[in-house]
Amino acid sequence: MKKSTIYYTLIIIIIVVAIIGIELYSGVYPPFSVVESYSMEHSNYWQPGIIDEGSIVFVKKVNSINDIKTYVTGRSSDYRTYGEYGNVILYHDGPRIIIHRAMFYLEWNQEKPVILGYNNQSWIKIYNNDVIVLYNIGYAHRNLMINVSRYIGDSGFITAGDHNVATIPKDSIYYNKTYNAYCATDQTLFNIKPVTLNQIVGVAYGDIPWFGLYKLNILRLEGKWPEIYADHVPRYSYLYLYTTTTIILILIFMPYGKISRSLRKK
Repeated sequence: MKKSTIYYTLIIIIIVVAIIGIELYSGVYPPFSVVESYSMEHSNYWQPGIIDEGSIVFVKKVNSINDIKTYVTGRSSDYRTYGEYGNVILYHDGPRIIIHRAMFYLEWNQEKPVILGYNNQSWIKIYNNDVIVLYNIGYAHRNLMINVSRYIGDSGFITAGDHNVATIPKDSIYYNKTYNAYCATDQTLFNIKPVTLNQIVGVAYGDIPWFGLYKLNILRLEGKWPEIYADHVPRYSYLYLYTTTTIILILIFMPYGKISRSLRKK
């Protein structure tokens, strides 16, 4: 058998084993998701370890709410993912899947809200048993608030996009002067009820940057990727994508046998 044949066979075996391993670890199919919007970005430029448009995010199944570290429990234990405290989750909202950070898990003691992991932390305040404010949140160090009175009896995760928390202007209806806080949760912006375990696809872990842009641009041609999202792809993402793709193709198809023979002749 030619060395080149052995080489390409090994590459295929490694890829197949990696795919099987990822799927077994993930517990969901498909074990990854392409990020279509900019709601988790931290900058107009690509940043390593941050979820950007075009990122391919790996997903792991969760079996209970305890498998998810929220912002509240993560900040208390200094646990971070994707540049911020807590886990990022993927969940169903009707036909679409949203990928946002789990801020806290809301429970109820009759009509009194209970935050899982709340131990009188100075950066959490509950006002009048209906308004919850988290202070100094996210890369913009803002205050995040939610009025939970409309969700009495509905337990679940309160979620928010990192970008959404950081960018709502003060002249917006989603800024509350009384609490000097922003109403940037999905439950306020999109009228989504607290997210239940049954809605959750899984927890995000790891990512491959840029390569999801291939899929997104195919969707764009089909009119399924909105221009408002396409226009917010972090700067230089396409340059990084094409450069990385070229390097990978060179490494795969480089004639290693010919190069080796040429070196031996010298």
